[in-house]
Amino acid sequence: MKRTRAAVIRRRRLAVTVTVATVLLTTGVVLASELPASSHANHHGAASSPSTTTTTSPSDDASAAQASLVRTLKRFIATRHGSIAVAVYDGVDRRLLVVHPSLRGRTASIVKVDILETLLHRTGGHLTEDERETARSMIENSDNDSATDLWNRDGGAAGVRAYNHLVGLHHTAPNVDWGDTTTSAADQVTLLRELLHPSSVLTDHSRRFARSLMRNVEADQRWGISAGVPSGAIIGIKNGWLPVSEDHDRWAVNSIGWVRGKGKAYEIAVITQHDPTEEYGIASIEHIAREVWGHVSARPSG
Repeated sequence: MKRTRAAVIRRRRLAVTVTVATVLLTTGVVLASELPASSHANHHGAASSPSTTTTTSPSDDASAAQASLVRTLKRFIATRHGSIAVAVYDGVDRRLLVVHPSLRGRTASIVKVDILETLLHRTGGHLTEDERETARSMIENSDNDSATDLWNRDGGAAGVRAYNHLVGLHHTAPNVDWGDTTTSAADQVTLLRELLHPSSVLTDHSRRFARSLMRNVEADQRWGISAGVPSGAIIGIKNGWLPVSEDHDRWAVNSIGWVRGKGKAYEIAVITQHDPTEEYGIASIEHIAREVWGHVSARPSG
Protein backbone atom coordinates (compact mmCIF):
# COMPACT_ATOMS: atom_id res chain seq x y z
CA MET A 1 0.00 0.00 0.00
CA LYS A 2 1.14 3.53 -0.74
CA ARG A 3 1.42 5.47 2.49
CA THR A 4 2.11 8.80 0.77
CA ARG A 5 -1.09 9.25 -1.13
CA ALA A 6 -2.57 12.27 0.67
CA ALA A 7 -2.52 14.42 -2.44
CA VAL A 8 -4.31 11.75 -4.43
CA ILE A 9 -6.93 11.36 -1.73
CA ARG A 10 -7.58 15.08 -1.54
CA ARG A 11 -7.89 15.34 -5.29
CA ARG A 12 -10.17 12.35 -5.81
CA ARG A 13 -12.26 12.20 -2.70
CA LEU A 14 -14.49 14.59 -0.90
CA ALA A 15 -13.20 15.46 2.56
CA VAL A 16 -16.55 15.27 4.24
CA THR A 17 -16.86 17.40 7.35
CA VAL A 18 -19.29 15.89 9.78
CA THR A 19 -20.59 16.32 13.27
CA VAL A 20 -19.39 13.79 15.76
CA ALA A 21 -22.16 11.42 16.81
CA THR A 22 -22.32 9.95 20.25
CA VAL A 23 -21.01 6.41 19.99
CA LEU A 24 -21.97 3.78 22.50
CA LEU A 25 -19.21 1.24 23.04
CA THR A 26 -19.94 -1.88 25.03
CA THR A 27 -17.11 -4.30 25.58
CA GLY A 28 -18.98 -7.36 24.42
CA VAL A 29 -18.90 -10.31 22.10
CA VAL A 30 -21.71 -12.04 20.28
CA LEU A 31 -21.41 -15.49 18.76
CA ALA A 32 -24.42 -16.67 16.79
CA SER A 33 -25.31 -18.87 13.88
CA GLU A 34 -27.84 -16.44 12.45
CA LEU A 35 -27.09 -13.08 10.87
CA PRO A 36 -29.96 -10.61 11.38
CA ALA A 37 -28.64 -7.50 13.09
CA SER A 38 -31.61 -7.61 15.45
CA SER A 39 -29.82 -10.43 17.22
CA HIS A 40 -27.12 -7.98 18.30
CA ALA A 41 -29.12 -4.95 19.42
CA ASN A 42 -32.65 -4.06 20.34
CA HIS A 43 -34.86 -1.70 18.38
CA HIS A 44 -33.63 1.28 20.37
CA GLY A 45 -30.06 0.59 19.25
CA ALA A 46 -28.90 -0.58 22.67
CA ALA A 47 -26.42 -3.40 22.82
CA SER A 48 -27.50 -6.92 23.47
CA SER A 49 -25.95 -8.75 26.39
CA PRO A 50 -22.17 -8.65 26.16
CA SER A 51 -22.01 -12.31 27.13
CA THR A 52 -21.04 -14.87 24.51
CA THR A 53 -24.07 -16.69 23.12
CA THR A 54 -24.45 -19.56 20.67
CA THR A 55 -27.39 -21.21 18.97
CA THR A 56 -25.57 -24.23 17.57
CA SER A 57 -22.98 -26.61 18.93
CA PRO A 58 -19.74 -26.19 16.98
CA SER A 59 -16.94 -28.70 17.24
CA ASP A 60 -14.61 -28.42 20.19
CA ASP A 61 -11.82 -27.28 17.88
CA ALA A 62 -14.01 -24.56 16.36
CA SER A 63 -15.13 -23.38 19.78
CA ALA A 64 -11.56 -23.19 21.00
CA ALA A 65 -10.46 -21.26 17.91
CA GLN A 66 -13.34 -18.80 18.27
CA ALA A 67 -12.64 -18.29 21.97
CA SER A 68 -8.97 -17.71 21.21
CA LEU A 69 -9.81 -15.18 18.50
CA VAL A 70 -12.18 -13.32 20.81
CA ARG A 71 -9.56 -13.10 23.55
CA THR A 72 -6.89 -12.01 21.09
CA LEU A 73 -9.03 -9.30 19.52
CA LYS A 74 -10.28 -7.93 22.81
CA ARG A 75 -6.76 -7.75 24.24
CA PHE A 76 -5.50 -5.92 21.18
CA ILE A 77 -8.44 -3.50 20.97
CA ALA A 78 -7.96 -2.61 24.64
CA THR A 79 -4.48 -1.28 23.78
CA ARG A 80 -5.69 1.05 21.01
CA HIS A 81 -6.94 4.62 21.06
CA GLY A 82 -10.44 5.28 19.76
CA SER A 83 -13.17 2.72 19.24
CA ILE A 84 -13.16 -0.51 17.23
CA ALA A 85 -15.82 -3.05 16.28
CA VAL A 86 -15.23 -6.30 14.39
CA ALA A 87 -17.65 -8.73 12.75
CA VAL A 88 -16.62 -11.97 11.05
CA TYR A 89 -18.85 -14.57 9.44
CA ASP A 90 -16.94 -17.85 9.21
CA GLY A 91 -18.39 -19.66 6.21
CA VAL A 92 -16.82 -22.96 7.20
CA ASP A 93 -18.35 -23.08 10.69
CA ARG A 94 -21.30 -20.93 9.56
CA ARG A 95 -21.05 -18.69 12.57
CA LEU A 96 -20.99 -14.95 13.13
CA LEU A 97 -18.62 -13.40 15.65
CA VAL A 98 -19.03 -9.76 16.68
CA VAL A 99 -16.74 -7.86 19.03
CA HIS A 100 -18.28 -4.65 20.37
CA PRO A 101 -21.69 -5.15 18.72
CA SER A 102 -23.13 -1.85 19.97
CA LEU A 103 -20.59 0.41 18.26
CA ARG A 104 -22.18 2.61 15.60
CA GLY A 105 -19.48 4.12 13.43
CA ARG A 106 -19.35 6.62 10.61
CA THR A 107 -19.09 4.75 7.30
CA ALA A 108 -17.05 7.14 5.15
CA SER A 109 -16.65 5.37 1.78
CA ILE A 110 -17.66 1.84 2.78
CA VAL A 111 -21.24 3.08 2.28
CA LYS A 112 -20.50 2.89 -1.44
CA VAL A 113 -21.18 -0.86 -1.32
CA ASP A 114 -24.61 -0.04 0.10
CA ILE A 115 -25.17 2.52 -2.67
CA LEU A 116 -24.17 -0.07 -5.28
CA GLU A 117 -26.43 -2.79 -3.92
CA THR A 118 -29.35 -0.35 -3.77
CA LEU A 119 -28.73 0.55 -7.41
CA LEU A 120 -28.54 -3.11 -8.48
CA HIS A 121 -31.74 -3.94 -6.63
CA ARG A 122 -33.60 -0.94 -7.99
CA THR A 123 -32.65 -1.71 -11.60
CA GLY A 124 -32.81 -5.48 -11.35
CA GLY A 125 -29.18 -5.43 -12.43
CA HIS A 126 -30.01 -3.87 -15.81
CA LEU A 127 -27.56 -0.98 -15.72
CA THR A 128 -26.95 1.46 -18.51
CA GLU A 129 -23.37 1.77 -19.73
CA ASP A 130 -23.13 5.08 -17.89
CA GLU A 131 -24.35 3.49 -14.67
CA ARG A 132 -21.85 0.65 -15.04
CA GLU A 133 -18.95 3.04 -15.53
CA THR A 134 -20.10 5.27 -12.68
CA ALA A 135 -20.39 2.24 -10.38
CA ARG A 136 -16.94 1.10 -11.43
CA SER A 137 -15.29 4.43 -10.58
CA MET A 138 -17.21 4.59 -7.28
CA ILE A 139 -15.95 1.20 -6.09
CA GLU A 140 -12.61 0.68 -7.83
CA ASN A 141 -11.39 4.27 -7.45
CA SER A 142 -13.61 5.37 -4.55
CA ASP A 143 -14.64 8.39 -6.61
CA ASN A 144 -16.94 10.62 -4.54
CA ASP A 145 -18.62 12.38 -7.46
CA SER A 146 -19.67 8.99 -8.81
CA ALA A 147 -21.00 8.01 -5.39
CA THR A 148 -23.05 11.20 -5.15
CA ASP A 149 -24.44 10.60 -8.65
CA LEU A 150 -25.60 7.07 -7.83
CA TRP A 151 -26.78 8.06 -4.35
CA ASN A 152 -29.08 10.59 -5.96
CA ARG A 153 -30.30 8.07 -8.55
CA ASP A 154 -31.08 5.67 -5.70
CA GLY A 155 -33.33 8.27 -4.09
CA GLY A 156 -30.79 9.47 -1.56
CA ALA A 157 -30.99 8.46 2.08
CA ALA A 158 -34.62 7.34 1.77
CA GLY A 159 -33.86 5.00 -1.11
CA VAL A 160 -30.84 3.42 0.56
CA ARG A 161 -32.74 3.13 3.84
CA ALA A 162 -35.52 1.21 2.08
CA TYR A 163 -33.03 -1.25 0.65
CA ASN A 164 -31.36 -1.67 4.03
CA HIS A 165 -34.71 -2.46 5.62
CA LEU A 166 -35.32 -5.06 2.94
CA VAL A 167 -32.08 -6.94 3.62
CA GLY A 168 -32.18 -6.63 7.41
CA LEU A 169 -29.79 -3.81 8.25
CA HIS A 170 -31.38 -2.54 11.44
CA HIS A 171 -28.51 -0.42 12.73
CA THR A 172 -27.45 1.51 9.64
CA ALA A 173 -28.73 5.07 9.39
CA PRO A 174 -28.24 6.67 5.94
CA ASN A 175 -27.50 10.37 6.20
CA VAL A 176 -28.22 13.11 3.70
CA ASP A 177 -24.43 13.43 3.50
CA TRP A 178 -23.71 9.82 2.55
CA GLY A 179 -20.27 9.74 4.20
CA ASP A 180 -21.90 10.52 7.54
CA THR A 181 -24.05 7.40 7.41
CA THR A 182 -23.62 5.35 10.59
CA THR A 183 -23.51 1.58 10.78
CA SER A 184 -22.50 -1.45 12.83
CA ALA A 185 -19.91 -4.06 11.91
CA ALA A 186 -22.57 -6.79 11.93
CA ASP A 187 -24.75 -4.82 9.49
CA GLN A 188 -21.82 -4.56 7.11
CA VAL A 189 -21.33 -8.32 7.17
CA THR A 190 -25.04 -8.76 6.44
CA LEU A 191 -24.62 -6.43 3.47
CA LEU A 192 -21.60 -8.35 2.21
CA ARG A 193 -23.42 -11.65 2.44
CA GLU A 194 -25.97 -10.43 -0.11
CA LEU A 195 -23.10 -10.51 -2.60
CA LEU A 196 -21.53 -13.82 -1.55
CA HIS A 197 -24.54 -16.05 -0.92
CA PRO A 198 -27.89 -16.70 -2.65
CA SER A 199 -30.00 -13.56 -2.48
CA SER A 200 -33.67 -12.92 -3.00
CA VAL A 201 -33.10 -9.22 -3.70
CA LEU A 202 -30.09 -9.23 -6.05
CA THR A 203 -29.80 -11.19 -9.27
CA ASP A 204 -26.85 -13.52 -9.83
CA HIS A 205 -25.62 -11.18 -12.55
CA SER A 206 -25.80 -8.21 -10.16
CA ARG A 207 -23.88 -10.06 -7.49
CA ARG A 208 -21.14 -11.09 -9.91
CA PHE A 209 -20.80 -7.52 -11.14
CA ALA A 210 -20.47 -6.12 -7.61
CA ARG A 211 -17.96 -8.78 -6.61
CA SER A 212 -15.89 -8.04 -9.70
CA LEU A 213 -15.65 -4.37 -8.78
CA MET A 214 -14.61 -5.11 -5.20
CA ARG A 215 -11.95 -7.54 -6.42
CA ASN A 216 -10.42 -4.86 -8.62
CA VAL A 217 -10.03 -1.79 -6.43
CA GLU A 218 -7.00 0.29 -7.28
CA ALA A 219 -3.69 -0.80 -5.80
CA ASP A 220 -3.38 1.92 -3.14
CA GLN A 221 -6.74 0.93 -1.64
CA ARG A 222 -6.04 -2.75 -1.04
CA TRP A 223 -5.02 -2.26 2.57
CA GLY A 224 -7.13 -3.34 5.51
CA ILE A 225 -8.90 -6.68 5.73
CA SER A 226 -6.52 -8.10 3.12
CA ALA A 227 -3.55 -7.98 5.52
CA GLY A 228 -1.97 -11.32 6.30
CA VAL A 229 -3.91 -13.12 3.58
CA PRO A 230 -1.80 -15.23 1.18
CA SER A 231 -1.37 -13.89 -2.33
CA GLY A 232 -3.29 -16.76 -3.89
CA ALA A 233 -6.50 -16.03 -1.99
CA ILE A 234 -9.46 -14.21 -3.53
CA ILE A 235 -10.25 -10.94 -1.80
CA GLY A 236 -13.04 -8.42 -2.33
CA ILE A 237 -12.60 -5.16 -0.44
CA LYS A 238 -13.93 -1.67 0.12
CA ASN A 239 -12.31 0.81 2.48
CA GLY A 240 -13.38 4.12 3.93
CA TRP A 241 -11.34 6.87 5.56
CA LEU A 242 -12.41 10.27 6.77
CA PRO A 243 -10.83 13.05 8.87
CA VAL A 244 -13.48 14.60 11.10
CA SER A 245 -12.86 18.27 11.84
CA GLU A 246 -15.36 18.39 14.71
CA ASP A 247 -13.62 15.40 16.29
CA HIS A 248 -10.35 17.35 16.48
CA ASP A 249 -9.39 15.97 13.05
CA ARG A 250 -9.39 12.41 14.31
CA TRP A 251 -10.14 9.73 11.74
CA ALA A 252 -12.84 7.22 10.93
CA VAL A 253 -11.10 4.34 9.11
CA ASN A 254 -13.02 1.23 8.03
CA SER A 255 -12.46 -1.87 5.92
CA ILE A 256 -15.02 -4.44 4.77
CA GLY A 257 -14.82 -7.41 2.41
CA TRP A 258 -14.47 -11.14 2.02
CA VAL A 259 -11.69 -13.71 1.76
CA ARG A 260 -11.65 -17.09 0.01
CA GLY A 261 -8.50 -19.22 0.04
CA LYS A 262 -6.71 -22.26 1.47
CA GLY A 263 -10.02 -23.75 2.57
CA LYS A 264 -11.07 -20.59 4.40
CA ALA A 265 -14.13 -18.52 3.53
CA TYR A 266 -15.27 -15.52 5.54
CA GLU A 267 -16.80 -12.08 5.39
CA ILE A 268 -15.33 -9.41 7.64
CA ALA A 269 -15.98 -5.81 8.67
CA VAL A 270 -13.73 -3.69 10.87
CA ILE A 271 -15.03 -0.29 11.98
CA THR A 272 -12.65 2.15 13.72
CA GLN A 273 -13.50 5.63 14.98
CA HIS A 274 -11.60 8.50 16.66
CA ASP A 275 -8.21 7.37 15.34
CA PRO A 276 -5.40 9.88 15.93
CA THR A 277 -4.23 9.45 12.31
CA GLU A 278 -5.31 7.60 9.19
CA GLU A 279 -2.23 5.39 9.40
CA TYR A 280 -3.07 4.47 13.00
CA GLY A 281 -6.52 3.27 11.96
CA ILE A 282 -5.08 1.27 9.07
CA ALA A 283 -2.54 -0.36 11.38
CA SER A 284 -5.31 -1.38 13.80
CA ILE A 285 -7.39 -2.93 11.02
CA GLU A 286 -4.46 -4.78 9.51
CA HIS A 287 -3.41 -6.28 12.83
CA ILE A 288 -6.98 -7.51 13.34
CA ALA A 289 -7.09 -8.89 9.79
CA ARG A 290 -3.96 -10.95 10.38
CA GLU A 291 -5.39 -12.41 13.57
CA VAL A 292 -8.67 -13.29 11.86
CA TRP A 293 -6.92 -15.07 8.99
CA GLY A 294 -4.86 -17.03 11.48
CA HIS A 295 -7.85 -18.11 13.57
CA VAL A 296 -10.77 -18.82 11.21
CA SER A 297 -11.56 -22.39 10.26
CA ALA A 298 -10.39 -24.13 7.10
CA ARG A 299 -12.18 -26.96 5.34
CA PRO A 300 -10.38 -30.29 5.65
CA SER A 301 -8.28 -31.03 2.58
CA GLY A 302 -8.88 -34.10 0.45
